[in-house]
Formats: sequence, structure tokens, C-alpha cells
Amino acid sequence: MRRPITLIIDDGAPVNPGYWLHPEEKHVPLVPNGFARAFANLCREFGVKGKFSVLPMPNRLGRIDARLNYVPPQHLAGFLDIVRKEIAPRFDITPELLTHHSAYNLETGKFRHVYEDAWIRQATVPEITDYLALAFRILRNVGLKATGVTSPWLAGIHNEKDYAQAIGLAFYRVFRRKFTWYFLHCLGEEKPRRPWVAWRDRRRGLTVVSVPALTVDPFFETILAPTKTIARAKAMEGVDKLLARNGRRGRLRELFDRRYPLVMLTHWQSLYSEGRRAGLEGLRELLLRIEKYFGGRIKWVTVSELAGTAAE
Repeated sequence: MRRPITLIIDDGAPVNPGYWLHPEEKHVPLVPNGFARAFANLCREFGVKGKFSVLPMPNRLGRIDARLNYVPPQHLAGFLDIVRKEIAPRFDITPELLTHHSAYNLETGKFRHVYEDAWIRQATVPEITDYLALAFRILRNVGLKATGVTSPWLAGIHNEKDYAQAIGLAFYRVFRRKFTWYFLHCLGEEKPRRPWVAWRDRRRGLTVVSVPALTVDPFFETILAPTKTIARAKAMEGVDKLLARNGRRGRLRELFDRRYPLVMLTHWQSLYSEGRRAGLEGLRELLLRIEKYFGGRIKWVTVSELAGTAAE
């Protein structure tokens, strides 16, 4: 039986989240659509499947089903067109809550003075349900059908049972579908774990599965690398940690030999590497090694397909 493998991409947006989240650092504000297309082409070339987040209200700039401040309308439209036509056919689409920034107040239409993870921690199940339902509706309005939820930071980890319940209720409210999943736990340097059922309502037949990432982001250090040469070196170091050049060592080798699914994680800004694309180059090298050393013994799957194995 072939081992399932999947790729989790966090923070997908037409903008660079780091520009608004870390003003003390130097970041470019927009991610060109040519980069989004290059990513889609690479995934098509290697048959990659997985999960791709799309921020419904990225960094408090507005709604992607309306307009975004500081983002040209044609840039937003181009990004969404690439996601719909070139990424969504191979990847599950999820919201990453609403903003991946300050929490949005549904009653006032203004932003709270806390980040979303802090707000989720003290919110009730009905409040979280309404919040996620809006995220799902915004994605649906732009032609993207979500299958689950991605948590920014550790949002939901302190009240996970309530969080999982709210995900299931919101998903059923918007899509009338009884099975969904979420990504919250990052176990890249911890004991691996297979997906598990986090919440279930047997009376209504609702099921929510938690799918953990089982690798670290190998390209995160490319973001703040001072030069392109250093960024590329950091990317290759990350690849080596996941799968050595000889294929005998690394986290992916460990997972494969122990019969775990190969659930890889990275971020949109890690691949973009502030315009240097060092992370994307690193991803190509990683995919080449995966193909060379695992070949026909793996099967690319979406995260929702992997989540489905926990509910069987």
C-alpha cells in the first residue's frame, strides 16, 4: 500500500502577510501573480496535492469578495483566478480564520484590539461558529469551495473541543456537509500522530477531524535572509533536514519508515522568500528527492482525503 503524502500551504494571499504583521522588519507588500502561477506549475509538474489557505480578509485590508486596501483590483482578481483554475483542482482550500491578524467584530464591522488567536481563546461556540461561517461565505462568494479550516498560530488550542465543534457547525451551516477537518497542530519535531476525530455529533452525523503537520517549515528561514545566496543556502538546509541527499536520513525518511503519512508544511511567504523565490527553488529540490527515493511507494492526496481515513 502506497504511503499518503500531502503538502500544507499556510497564509495564501495576494499580499505578503509579513508586511502587515511585522512592520519592524523589511518585507515587500504584494506577492506577484506570476509567483502564484509558478507555484501552481511546479505542483502540476510533480503531481503535488494538499491544502492551500486563502485569507478571506487578509491582514485587515478588506474582503476578497469586495476590495482590498492598497491592493490593485486587477491584482486581487488575478490571484483569485489562479487559485480557482490552477491551484484548487489539486489542493483543498481553507480559510485561515478571517484576517490572520486582528479579530473582526461581526456586530460592529470593526476590528478588535486583539489577534484572532487571543479572541478565539475566550469566544463561545456560537461566536466562533458565526465567525467561521463568514469566512466560508466569503470564499464561496469568490468561487472557492472550502473543505476545512486552518488555524493561524495556535488559535483554538486552548479550547479545542469548542473550536472543533464550531468548525463542524459552521461548515454544515454554509455548505450542508457533515464532514470537515482542521489544521492546528504542528508536530514537526515531536512524536508523529495520525489524523484523529476531534469532535462528533452522532445524532446529526457531524464529524470534524484534526490533521497535524508532521514536518517543520523547511523554508521559513529564507524570509529574512539578507541575500539571495544566503536564502538559497537556508532553503537547501531545510531540504536536507526533511530528506538528505542520499535519501537515508531526514524527517520524511523517518515518517516513511515508521509508516506515517508524509504531511509537509510550509508558508506562502516562505516559498516567496521576499521575491527571491528561494523557498520555491527548495521545494523543487525536495520534490525531486521525494520522487527519486520514494517514487511509486507514495501517493499524493489532499488533506481532506487524508482526514477521511480517520473517520472511517
